[in-house]
Amino acid sequence: MRILLTSPDTTLQNQLHQDLSRQNFVVDVATDGGEAWELIQAFMYDAVLLELLLPKLDGIALCRRLRDVGNPVLVLLMLEPSDAGTCIEGLDGGADTCLVKPICIPELLAHLRALARRSLRRASPLLTWGPLSLNPASRQITCGGQILKVNRKEYQILELFLRHPRQMFSRGEMGDRLWTLDDELPTDATINSHIRSIRRKLEQAGINNLIQTHYGRGYCLDPVYHVESAQGLSDLPEGTLDSITANIWQELMAANARLQQEIEHRKHVEAQLRRSEMMLRNAQRMAQVGCWEFDLETRTTYWTEELFLIHGLDPNRPAPGPEEVSALIHPDDLPLHEEAIRIPVLQRKAFEVNLRIIRANDGEIRHINARGGPVFDRSGRAIKLTGTTFDVTRWLRWGVGSGE
Repeated sequence: MRILLTSPDTTLQNQLHQDLSRQNFVVDVATDGGEAWELIQAFMYDAVLLELLLPKLDGIALCRRLRDVGNPVLVLLMLEPSDAGTCIEGLDGGADTCLVKPICIPELLAHLRALARRSLRRASPLLTWGPLSLNPASRQITCGGQILKVNRKEYQILELFLRHPRQMFSRGEMGDRLWTLDDELPTDATINSHIRSIRRKLEQAGINNLIQTHYGRGYCLDPVYHVESAQGLSDLPEGTLDSITANIWQELMAANARLQQEIEHRKHVEAQLRRSEMMLRNAQRMAQVGCWEFDLETRTTYWTEELFLIHGLDPNRPAPGPEEVSALIHPDDLPLHEEAIRIPVLQRKAFEVNLRIIRANDGEIRHINARGGPVFDRSGRAIKLTGTTFDVTRWLRWGVGSGE
């Protein structure tokens, strides 16, 4: 399981991170509710362990936000002894369970196992697929009744497959799921090496091809093993199921597996998009670069969040129109804006210029570099105008301060 641990308490962070990692969990850490929200948008977590009192966004507010957008991730809320009475509010807000500090690790692990079974609608704590069985309580894997000796990463790979038995995982997806943010992402060769080692150990236990390779797509468990074990056809009285019924059932199982893989693939694509958006947003914030786009057909304008912030505007409002943009330009630079930006834009030409703006929220004068131009379709017709705004104020100040 991949867990997001959210706490501003570094001592608690270190303790829980160490204890959970020993139990083969993949653990990422966030220090406030805002950071946790962004990580949950970018990565797929099996559970979130968070404190009630968090900077920026408290635990209950984060729970509500997750449930409002339909995110089913398991949430364990950690409470101070004096806050135990807020457990009801936390559960009503979307938490799955509450734990009172100090956290007892065996109790925490029992809660995680119970919640994982509930989310998978399992009556049994065991994760099984054909002859392969994983017991989360004992952290033990058996194959055909034999104990399978695996290392920590091999255990995590098999647990990932068994918790999502009908899903196909690419190497990139496995890296995202099983390596923490502090780890260096594994190469394809590293993933291949782990899979080869697992297959070799399964073969030594007498099981061949339980993990399938779909070239160009990834790895998954062979559905044949599950169909045979789930149905137990050999154990049924003769004539109970004829060959036609068995074939139909196998086709239904295969179709269901394909559907589940498609659903999981779409979830992963959405998660990757959210991750890319978060990385782009953070990069723009660090560099103080905003982007804009104007669709010539729909006449709609789009601004990135950082562009709003550069101009001192609320990112939740619509992108400003031409008159509003002109009001943000320093009065002395309006002729420059007209000549260097507005006229080239109307002529569908590229532009670049340095000018001053007056920030809307505090009236501060900022220096920007603005550049942009048209985007053409295959026929050569201009379909969009796009550009960037780079806040160069600090660079100019540093240049002045250094005598340049």
